[in-house]
Amino acid sequence: MPDAYDLKTSEPELYEKIVKFVGGTGAVTKVFGKGATVTYISAGIVDVTFTDNPYTFVGLGGYGFEATTQAALKGYSVVAGAFNATTKTLRLNVTNNLDALTDLAALQSLTCRLLFKQTAV
Repeated sequence: MPDAYDLKTSEPELYEKIVKFVGGTGAVTKVFGKGATVTYISAGIVDVTFTDNPYTFVGLGGYGFEATTQAALKGYSVVAGAFNATTKTLRLNVTNNLDALTDLAALQSLTCRLLFKQTAV
């Protein structure tokens, strides 16, 4: 069973993994996310890989961008891809206000609430 506190939700056995990373030139650095590794793949594409099986991926429960210059992130969004249960990896795509894949700069970060369920959906 994963480390988690009781999450009050309409869906039984739902829990969240919170992952935060900061950008950089062709790189990302994990700020927090117990049991997760964050890997830069290419422009705007980041993989989140879990040490232990997080079970069934339900979806992206929310996300937030942060920056010292907030206006620089105006119109940015993130989309979660299909969760690969074999490699325990979730791919995230980060897009800018022009809907183009883009990297986060050194003083920009992204926090994601990733929702999982211990039993089949």
